[in-house]
Amino acid sequence: GANGTFRWKSLPSLIHSRTFRSDLHWPGRCSMSPSLPAFSALLAAAVAATAAGGQATSAAALVARCAAGANAAPGFCEGALDTSGASVSLLQREAAAGARALRMAPAAGAEPEPHTEEAQAPLPQTSCGAEDFAGRDINLIIYGATGFTGQLASKYLAKDHPDKPRWAIGGRHRDELEELQANLSALGTNAPSIIIADLQDPASLQAMTRRAKAIVSYAGPYHKYGGENLIRSAIATCTHYADLCGESAFKKEMLQKYGDAAKARGVAIVQALGMDSLPADLLAMGAAEQLATDGHGPPTDVTVYFSVLNSWFSGGTMAAGEEQRAAYGVDPNDKESAYALAPEESIEARVDQTPAVTPPHTGASSSDMGYDANFSSMTMPYALGAIDGPTVRRSLALTFPDAPIHFAEVMGSGVLKELAKFFSSPEALAQPPNPSPVPGEGPPQWLLEGGSLTGQGLAARGAPNAAQARLHMHCKGDPAYQNTAKWSAELALALAQEGPKGGVGGYLTPTVALGSEFIMQRLSRADSGNLCSFWWGSDPKSS
Repeated sequence: GANGTFRWKSLPSLIHSRTFRSDLHWPGRCSMSPSLPAFSALLAAAVAATAAGGQATSAAALVARCAAGANAAPGFCEGALDTSGASVSLLQREAAAGARALRMAPAAGAEPEPHTEEAQAPLPQTSCGAEDFAGRDINLIIYGATGFTGQLASKYLAKDHPDKPRWAIGGRHRDELEELQANLSALGTNAPSIIIADLQDPASLQAMTRRAKAIVSYAGPYHKYGGENLIRSAIATCTHYADLCGESAFKKEMLQKYGDAAKARGVAIVQALGMDSLPADLLAMGAAEQLATDGHGPPTDVTVYFSVLNSWFSGGTMAAGEEQRAAYGVDPNDKESAYALAPEESIEARVDQTPAVTPPHTGASSSDMGYDANFSSMTMPYALGAIDGPTVRRSLALTFPDAPIHFAEVMGSGVLKELAKFFSSPEALAQPPNPSPVPGEGPPQWLLEGGSLTGQGLAARGAPNAAQARLHMHCKGDPAYQNTAKWSAELALALAQEGPKGGVGGYLTPTVALGSEFIMQRLSRADSGNLCSFWWGSDPKSS
């Protein structure tokens, strides 16, 4: 490239795909056109030498291996590789990582197991005490900081956040993190430190997490890239953990494996701090808890309704969906999935048949669409209801145990009208978002800044103590990425500063971990008061 960077998307299948990155960057001078076979042969030889106990220490040795492996003249390889030392050291680092992955890779066709004995060791079951937090020099770690949403979250914290937290950005590749750190330093006075850790190296993860009070991970898809190892590390080192995971089956697996250990340790595990599923959880639980303050018990019905969803999707979101289907092959719309995150719920309380059902307020019609007087709008199923539903039901089950509460999530017909208007703007016509984004790619800047979300949470109780409570929410900015980054950064920082509500850990939802009232107050103040606003009101049109 013009900046002297060689880049390719695939390498020979030297290393198992789940343990070695295939997207490499090689800084160097393009004195002549580089050869993919030459660099592939160079990497293969360096990995093999390092795995066998040797080292690729000199530029001359690297060039010789390159020439031998690619059947090319030494002059060609010298021209393709900057022998000043920068590329040599980068190759040494990648070769070491590749050699480690090669040693850990399973046999062809075998399902990968945890990569070290440390990854399989039983987690401590003792409660974390003051001594476990002594000497922590970091409030919050942004892991996966160089990804699309991770960069947005990092930029948000770097722009002189009023709390001025001690924070760090984490990942596998120092060169990428240093580049991001330099960019962040230009944004404000609160630049982060850097921590190198690999999701496939539990020792490096524990060395990272034991330094911080909380960590939030943007390194998804979480099942595919080893997010489980980071959750284990957080529990082991008494570090609160959060992410943006929308992979329902993976979340169920994490609850089953680590829910009890996290509760015993007093560590919060919160896998829903983004668009999946913070707005739904906050609107539903805010309304439900408000209704219950009248002393007549929990609601019988809770509905989340969106009237504006001006947003887009990223390559990471699409990759996560594909990974989820490939890894688990489950039906996300059956009754088992509806209560996947609420195993404590009694059979009698499981009144919903699917994660996102038709609201009970639409009358006797069995159609998924219809006019709903409670929102003065035609309503239809919300596309991500199958992801949000299990999270909200966990909140309801933990807050109102064994109460039979119907939950539904819908969007109004106005969402489509607003989207049509939004994407016919001059900015959209001049710079439309990519309909097929690759991982790491997200919406253009105009969409990040100009998007918005408006919604309501309606909690209702039938006779004899009929009542309703309605919570409104409006947020400026693209909810799926711009606001997801800000929401998650703010609330993960809150976990670091405050810990979970009541000091009770476990596999938690956002509202159970921090409280709906606390979250509303925090997000109302965030971004100088320009992020989100909340209000109570009975008028369905007031939003």
